[in-house]
Amino acid sequence: MATTPLRRRNPRGEGGRLREHLLDAAGELLRERGDARAVSVRAVTARAGVSPSALYLHFAGVEELLSAVLDRSFAELRRYLHAAERAHEGDPDAQLLAMGHAYLAFALERPGQYATIFGARHDKGAGGIDPALGDATFDDLVRAVARCLRPGDERDPHAVAASVWVEMHGMVTLRHALPTFPWPPIDAMLEEVVKGHIRRVQ
Repeated sequence: MATTPLRRRNPRGEGGRLREHLLDAAGELLRERGDARAVSVRAVTARAGVSPSALYLHFAGVEELLSAVLDRSFAELRRYLHAAERAHEGDPDAQLLAMGHAYLAFALERPGQYATIFGARHDKGAGGIDPALGDATFDDLVRAVARCLRPGDERDPHAVAASVWVEMHGMVTLRHALPTFPWPPIDAMLEEVVKGHIRRVQ
């Protein structure tokens, strides 16, 4: 059986490149297999084309590597959301809907990363996620919701945003859990969710 050739040693000063290769390899395994248990030292280093000992030059172990992958995945999710928000500057309703579409796109295109993000501890322990990343991402959604609420609507934007997020998360997780169910188009479902929560006070 063919084996993956070991990668040549990085020249002096290029250790950061090896770290990125390891993060890329772990991210690929998450995307392909959808399970953090697939991210072992041997699996990651084989994918990166290096010896298992090379991982320990940058990470204390697989849990620290996974923590870094999750932080990077959360940062990528925020980039999705910010790009959608910027594309509809000046139109709060369109911004919120676009951010919802971006959230769902990330979740469906990167199911392994998405499932691992929301299955990990948010305490920055071994294998955990920096809680500040999650807080900042949710705050982005709260601000987007607040811009959509009309004067006289006294609902708490935080509570409304939490409800929107719960329903988006449910749409994703249920589609993965019940793939043969005759789901309506996810874009149409999202529009119903946003319209249902962003009720206009006349």
